[in-house]
Amino acid sequence: MKSNILANRLADITGMAYAGQSLNIAELAEKYQVSTKTIRRDFNRLCAILERCPETGNYLLSVSARSQYNEQDLVRLINDLGLKKALPLKAAQFLRSFISDSTSDCYHFQEQPLEADFISSLYRVFETAIKNRRSVSFLYKDKSRTVSPYLMVYSRGSWYLAAISEGTLKTFSLARIKFVCVQKDHFDYDSSVVEKIKEQDTIWFGQPIFNVTIEVSRDVAFYFERKALLPKQKIIEKRQDGSLVISSSAWSYKQIAPIVQYWIPNIRVLSPCELDTYIRKNFTSWLDQAGCETESEVL
Repeated sequence: MKSNILANRLADITGMAYAGQSLNIAELAEKYQVSTKTIRRDFNRLCAILERCPETGNYLLSVSARSQYNEQDLVRLINDLGLKKALPLKAAQFLRSFISDSTSDCYHFQEQPLEADFISSLYRVFETAIKNRRSVSFLYKDKSRTVSPYLMVYSRGSWYLAAISEGTLKTFSLARIKFVCVQKDHFDYDSSVVEKIKEQDTIWFGQPIFNVTIEVSRDVAFYFERKALLPKQKIIEKRQDGSLVISSSAWSYKQIAPIVQYWIPNIRVLSPCELDTYIRKNFTSWLDQAGCETESEVL
């Protein structure tokens, strides 16, 4: 048990170092509920990749460890993280200069993982289960589940477990998973499931797909041309007035309605009519609720 705790702590510290974080002994001791002496021993074990900063007294990833990544490693990392289109040309060179601090003071990344701390307590358990093709059981929304795990999926700031549950591919929010237990039995691995997960740009699995047609006004057309804001988005017409007609596909109204609602009044659903009705009901319900609250405040 102690060896597992040590291994997990060292793995976390290593991950933080490679993420470019400055490691403070006192802060880590408080985080892991151990003594500063224990953290110093951890740093000694990781002396091959850590070096002390004379100015702050904190520890950083050593220069030699930073230079171990070659161009192919960085290109693969960029592609796997889906950052190829987000970074400048020659993205590997960009990351090298960013890691070495020669350009880091020129950039600021606002988007951060929303559940970075949470996944640190679960990812190794699911890594083990996925690699060894082992079923896992856990409590999810107050219901016991036993599933065959395939991938951990990061989507829109949150982490999910993609797994086969009762014969159907489903996703489970890691933030809602409790009491995880890796089972002794193995499941029959199907590589086509992984392909199915990776070819989608959504976590809404196991539901029938329906097509959507959207009209976008000229005032916000630029944002939809710059980036696909809708699932499986395709611009099928750009009108003379600058407005767009866009096709999309979704698995659930809840997948696409929030996006449409965000851009109202500069966007409207052309089809299906049921989706348009669903969104209108959402707004009617919200207006009724807001009206009741206003009346109660007046009284």
